Amino acid sequence: MSQRVTIRDVAREANVSVATVSRVLNQNYSVSDEVRANVLDASKRLRYIPNFIARSLKMQSTHTIGFVVSDITNAYHISIARSIEDVVQRHNYNMVLCSTENSREREMRYLKLLLSKNVDGLILNPSGKNSDLLGYILKINKNLPILLLNRRSGAGDFTGDLFDSNNLLGSYTLTKHLLTLGHRKIYVVNGPEYLSNNIERFSGFKKAMEEAGLPAGGDYPWCFKGDFTLESGLDAVNYLCAMEEKPTAILSLNNMMTLGVLKGLRAKNIRAPEDVSIAAFDGLDNLELMSTRPTVANFDTAAMGRKAGEAILERIKDNSIPSREYIFEPIIIPGNAVGVPTDNLQSRTF
Repeated sequence: MSQRVTIRDVAREANVSVATVSRVLNQNYSVSDEVRANVLDASKRLRYIPNFIARSLKMQSTHTIGFVVSDITNAYHISIARSIEDVVQRHNYNMVLCSTENSREREMRYLKLLLSKNVDGLILNPSGKNSDLLGYILKINKNLPILLLNRRSGAGDFTGDLFDSNNLLGSYTLTKHLLTLGHRKIYVVNGPEYLSNNIERFSGFKKAMEEAGLPAGGDYPWCFKGDFTLESGLDAVNYLCAMEEKPTAILSLNNMMTLGVLKGLRAKNIRAPEDVSIAAFDGLDNLELMSTRPTVANFDTAAMGRKAGEAILERIKDNSIPSREYIFEPIIIPGNAVGVPTDNLQSRTF
């Protein structure tokens, strides 16, 4: 196996000192254009790859940002990650993306891995299952710049930035829209009770219902407890079909569950809005191409990602910045799957 090309090899090839090569590659001292071109050409000819571990020990920076996300199959997260990377790479930072699949064990394993690699910053979409251990990790790494995405950490002494959508307002507005059309039996496809963003979304639903004189507490009959996955959306439709008194509208509180609901309705030949109306939190990719389009509370994920990228770079530069919250407002996009209530479902057998 051939030996790794070193900075000394580049210096010999370019007929300059090792210090000069270092200055060119690190861009921390001015050199003449001729010398810079000579060093870069030599580096290219030798296919030199910098030793980032050695460089990070010397410069106390790896120029790496860790991004731990709960579900990389979710288009919402993909869009945000792409925009963050667009921003940080322009400042010579690389992003390492890890998907926990909402697993407690995988989340802790990835966090320990990233911290052992001395990442310069961490963007975390928490699983919600590691509040105690996460609090401990954040405490012993309190100088690490951290940005939370969509979910609060549950750690009381967290210092960093939070990026989230206005969960309460989004679900409140969608529920009010359904109520205005006359719906009273609204089937809410809920998410995990331990996630802060789901708690806020369900609170928005409850607020709108209670304002209409329709309590939506613990004994509310039209509620399904999902887990923010497509499969739980399918399960929600099966649960609906088994109900004795069926709803006239569905409110899904997560885009992956919405996809499952749409898939389940199609499998059962349930039409929207002829049989049931559908509204949903979070946008759906290529919504305009769908034959059944729920009314959605959409968010500008590209703008969220760009701002998140800028924020983590600011915090890497100065982590003494007080904690900040960036809450993005919903954009309601009307669809063709919401109409006035009908009793069509009640007469169906499944």
